[in-house]
Amino acid sequence: MTDILELLLLSSWIAAAVTVPSVLLQRQGRPNAALAWMFALFAMPPVAVLAWWLFGHSHLQRKTIRRRRARQEIGPAMRDQAGRLPEPADAAERLLDAVTLPPGLQEAIFPPSGGNSADLLLHTRDTYAAWEEAIGQATHHLHLIYYIWQDDTTGRRFRDLLTERARQGVRVRLLYDAVGSAGLRRSFFDPLRQAGGRAEPFLPIHIRTRRPLVNFRNHRKLLIVDGITGFTGGINVGDEYLRWQDLGVRIQGPGVDQLQEIFHDDWYFACHENLADSGCFGRWAGHRPRGAADVSCATIASGPDQRFNAIREILFLTVTQCRRRLWIMTPYLVPDGALLMALRSAAYRGVDVRIMVPAQSDVPLVQRASRAFYPDLLDAGVRILEYRGMLHAKSLLFDDDLLLIGSANMDTRSFRLNFEASTFLASERLNREMAGFFGRCEADSLEVDEGIQRERSRWELLVDSAAHLMSPLL
Repeated sequence: MTDILELLLLSSWIAAAVTVPSVLLQRQGRPNAALAWMFALFAMPPVAVLAWWLFGHSHLQRKTIRRRRARQEIGPAMRDQAGRLPEPADAAERLLDAVTLPPGLQEAIFPPSGGNSADLLLHTRDTYAAWEEAIGQATHHLHLIYYIWQDDTTGRRFRDLLTERARQGVRVRLLYDAVGSAGLRRSFFDPLRQAGGRAEPFLPIHIRTRRPLVNFRNHRKLLIVDGITGFTGGINVGDEYLRWQDLGVRIQGPGVDQLQEIFHDDWYFACHENLADSGCFGRWAGHRPRGAADVSCATIASGPDQRFNAIREILFLTVTQCRRRLWIMTPYLVPDGALLMALRSAAYRGVDVRIMVPAQSDVPLVQRASRAFYPDLLDAGVRILEYRGMLHAKSLLFDDDLLLIGSANMDTRSFRLNFEASTFLASERLNREMAGFFGRCEADSLEVDEGIQRERSRWELLVDSAAHLMSPLL
């Protein structure tokens, strides 16, 4: 028995050594991530080797090439459509002002458009009610992308709503992520398909898949109704989100075409169907919005196929330009070194920097890693608030006139491994409303200070430090 164990141990060490070149190549330019993986490989070789080849090794080269090829194939049709669309109103100067971007990022960041109407949806229940109302009024098409769709009361209710609209002749197209919705049977959407709708998994993982693409996931949350109304934010479809604090936004106007293009791009990649000529663009023109058209929008679509992640790059740039206020809500706080320095330097400049995270996280390991960043942030003057409950909202409030809402968390998965969509909204009205919401959540939060940090046991600090070693991997 001892000989067998020694042989297994030796084999795992050899496998770890063979894995090292792959780690160095895949994490080129990210020494901290490479060192974290190498530490794990030789500290826990059997577990870490398996984890690397299943989760850490991105296996993105072929899929990246396929994704870029798909974008090149659909690009001419999309540009032709854009040339025929009504011209949006001028955007606010504050929105991506004086930003010069390389060609790779220009494709991922939509030009700011003015003349939009937008409403914040500050609770999951309100968001679901708005979705239900909009779906019930659809007459032309419904386009949806969701990372998680659960087989529960909420998931079945929205499936049935979509099914009913499909029976009425509305063209329903739905993408759900195969990993995020791993617990969902494919037959779940059969009623929708039988009614004439489409429901397709994004990059499904089959038993015989040679290289499981756990990291090439679609984390976006989009609902587009008739090309007139668009919803985005951080809310998935499931009962548990009714118990969490989350938020979304409803947009009407030219900004809807930005969400529409993201859907068309993802649909073509997943289903090989070009929808550019399906009459879905520009339908907002001539439609009277729900409220004042006083909001400028710019949506950012990022993904692992980009050399420089668009959301991370623009987020870093915006943080460095912040002048007065930077209030952040994120369920997962695992910033890289550059973003951590940007947050600290904002506090040095006198910016009121506040970061709200959940006190009760659905991913305990990430929460432990997040807390290891607290001392450096607190020392710089950043205020850290732990919301009593599960906070799933993903938003950033900049100064008095700008905010960012979307699907991206402040962690490695969102900045490097997932497809994400987040929208800048330039509006003093929405900024004030979001500030009020943040303040109400702050009243239900515990502010972390040096005293609380000192009260934590050495065991807790040790666990946090161990989790922090894994932060480049999270």
